[in-house]
Amino acid sequence: MKNTIVVGAQWGDEGKGKLVDVLAEQSDLVVRFNGGGNAGHTVMHAGETYKFHYMPSGMLHNKVCILGTGVVINPKDLLEEIDSFTSSGHKPQLKISARAHVIFPHHQLIDAKGGGKIGTTGRGIGPTYSQKASRINLRMLDLIADDAVDRIKTALKDVRDMLIMDEIFNEEEFASYCEAVSTEYAGFGDQFKPFITDTEDLVRIASKSEEQVLFEGAQGTLLDLNYGTYPFVTSSSTLAAAAFVGGGAIPGVPIRILGITKAYTTRVGEGPFPTELEGDAAVNLREAGHEYGATTGRPRRVGHLDLYALRYAIRISGIQELAMTKIDTLALVDGVKACIGYKIDGNEIDYFPADAPTLELVEPIYKDIPNITSLSKEEWLTLQGKAKTDLPDSIQSYIKFIEDFVEIPITILSHGPERNETIVF
Repeated sequence: MKNTIVVGAQWGDEGKGKLVDVLAEQSDLVVRFNGGGNAGHTVMHAGETYKFHYMPSGMLHNKVCILGTGVVINPKDLLEEIDSFTSSGHKPQLKISARAHVIFPHHQLIDAKGGGKIGTTGRGIGPTYSQKASRINLRMLDLIADDAVDRIKTALKDVRDMLIMDEIFNEEEFASYCEAVSTEYAGFGDQFKPFITDTEDLVRIASKSEEQVLFEGAQGTLLDLNYGTYPFVTSSSTLAAAAFVGGGAIPGVPIRILGITKAYTTRVGEGPFPTELEGDAAVNLREAGHEYGATTGRPRRVGHLDLYALRYAIRISGIQELAMTKIDTLALVDGVKACIGYKIDGNEIDYFPADAPTLELVEPIYKDIPNITSLSKEEWLTLQGKAKTDLPDSIQSYIKFIEDFVEIPITILSHGPERNETIVF
């Protein structure tokens, strides 16, 4: 299989960063196709921890990495990430789509004022996508233009009345902001000139050659703008299909769609979470799995594996295989369950609710899972290259139970944060 699309199959934070890092070793091109700096990927290698918010996880393999047109970019934050990566001894081979949209400080101010209602990260992602859809935002190509200062000033004047009416700025503040930002962002453009190009053409050429292309999604399928738990969703499409729109994937080229799921379920921010745990059970699972957001540091909400939601995510995103992470964490807790259906008012339903209020009302139907065998790191490592039948019986049973329910195979098992703590079947 030449190309692979990697997407989260839950509400994000499934461990995509590590899995993309593992898969990138066999890839020639790694393409990020959606989201912005709200996507935190944590990768561990050789005892070092790297936290990426923009740069694709394939950076650690010195692969050519692309930020596609579907990504929205805060130039200042991305430059800081590039500088940090370079200072750690790496040389980023980064290419940025000229068509990717730019996040400005006023987007973050708008987000901070209204985003708390749905638990956003406050990084200006939603307002940027909103103004992109309204056709009043700028793209990275505008920052590197000879008349970048004038383009920025014109774009800011297009949103002036809205910013003043919403009390983001008064007249005097806006005038100062306009002057400062136009100069600052034009300066950012000078620094980005070596990186900005027609990335879609790079992907097209690679896809039609012998090169392997890996498409990296941000967030999770259940946060998709169209099919997720609206309005508690992100502002872009998180489905595998977004790789074609935002990353330049070529229809007709053979492709594998790999979904990432934890062995349990987590969620950051507001929104329905049918299998959420509370009290000591939640604390125990959160601490065992170190469940804190890579971007915000917020404690993640934790709960039992929701197979009903997972199956829905698999179907709407066309996921063909699963990689399961944190199986080692699940072995550290008791009372494991898996949700195999929903009830509303005592009646089992045969659909995944489209609106958040209805999903809040569902009663999960649970199946008790025997305790998962706990293995030491050394014991796990002896299973490298082994078949599923070589795993402890409890883990075999859990995997088969999941596979039977969601009707696709688990082909990768992650049992720790390091690259070598991964079993490929």
